[in-house]
Amino acid sequence: MSDNYEVMFIVKPAEASKEWTRVTEELEKTVTRYGAQMVSLKKWGERKLTFPIRKEQRGTYVLGYFTGPNEAVTKIRDDLHLSEIVLRFLILGHEGKVDAQEAPKNFETVGTARELPPDDGGGRRYDRGYDRGFDRGDRGGPPPFPRPGGPPRPPAPPPGKT
Repeated sequence: MSDNYEVMFIVKPAEASKEWTRVTEELEKTVTRYGAQMVSLKKWGERKLTFPIRKEQRGTYVLGYFTGPNEAVTKIRDDLHLSEIVLRFLILGHEGKVDAQEAPKNFETVGTARELPPDDGGGRRYDRGYDRGFDRGDRGGPPPFPRPGGPPRPPAPPPGKT
């Protein structure tokens, strides 16, 4: 029995911009190799990644839909993990009608910059208290280094005596 699946790929932006046909061919070949059929493949656009993936700072998002047997999904995942073009992917089961969705209008810009709270003038932001909202408390034992203006660190005991 064939089920519907939705897959989101993050691919290398250099490959996607220069060789888009090769990228689509490789993605389709990976999906169809195990008896699945690619229904649609839509390029959403390029965005800055939250953190580097395989030393890449940006990624091109591609949304695809395919139908195939349940057993094929595990094999497709294994192949995608080994792909040189695909940085990350997510395969989800899809219920209902399969149609290619358009990317949101603000896809390239939404979520890329975070609004920071105002600075209080002393180098601290209002969202952080002086101690960041928790007391670290006494850790037991002497501090690892002498505190400025405090008493000197006690000498270490001689070897063999504790």
